[in-house]
Order: sequence, then C-alpha cells, then structure tokens
Amino acid sequence: MDHNSIIDRNTFEVTLHAEDHKDVFICDKEIANAVALLNKKGYKTLASCGGHYKIEFYEYLKEDISKLEEYKNNNRIIIKEIRENDFDYWQEVDKTIMYILFDKKYNFNNLPKGFELDNTREKTCVEYIINFYDENNKHRTIKDVTREIESKSKELEEWVKLLPRI
Repeated sequence: MDHNSIIDRNTFEVTLHAEDHKDVFICDKEIANAVALLNKKGYKTLASCGGHYKIEFYEYLKEDISKLEEYKNNNRIIIKEIRENDFDYWQEVDKTIMYILFDKKYNFNNLPKGFELDNTREKTCVEYIINFYDENNKHRTIKDVTREIESKSKELEEWVKLLPRI
C-alpha cells in the first residue's frame, strides 16, 4: 500500500508520480490535501506526518537497576538483559502523532478538536496524538486506529479550508 503523495513545491498541487522531479516533496496521503492547501494559502510547512499504525519497540540501554522491579510489572516493557548495576529493555510504542511543522510561528485559533498547538520552539507545530490503547488499557485494533487517522485527517483538512490566505 502506498502511503505517500507528492506535492509540487511551486503550485502545491498533489500529484501521483515524482519521476525524480526536483520541485516536489513527499507527504503522507492522509494529510496531503491539508498540507498542500496550507502552503497555497501562505502557511509554509517544513515537515508532516499523517500518523501510522505499527507495532514497534524502542530500545533503552543501561537503565539504573533501581527501576527494574517497576519495569518488570509494565506489560509494555520487555526486559532484555540484566546486569549488576543496570539493565537494557524494549518499550512498546503506544501511540502515533499526526502533525504539521511550519517554517515559523503562527498563532492559530480554533484548532480541530483534540489537536494541540506547540509554539514552544521557533516554529509552530500542530499535532494530534493517537493512542494505541483505549481508556481501559486494551490494545485498539488497526481498524480502529486507522479510522481515527482518517477522521482526524478530514477534520484537519476542513479546518485548513477555513483559514484565511496570508
């Protein structure tokens, strides 16, 4: 399954094939229309992600041995190796983030429900966290997560349509 779209850097039109075109950039299909429209309206973007469902783990090395018992009781952690003073482990990635990073600071009002505005750096980032576990700590299905990604992508695009040109 192809998860990316190609956006022309000059016209910001979404196209199907890059064919080594120097004036395009890659964008996740789910948010390509929103990213293209943002750029057309003058809100220049630097990076984005539509969110992805995947089972993966991050590896952590040389964690202090004092945390071992706590980590042994966490069902999202696999202890890899225990040594005298430290241990290594894998921790399940339990969420994905849909985001758009802009070239500078913007003060957006009325973001779509659940989206957050991160203006703590020199550049604005609009993001939405999609958890892989529900409120009862039960792992969600790929179908449920994918539906949420699709729904939030549509909400994001509708929000962008309402933004003024700058």
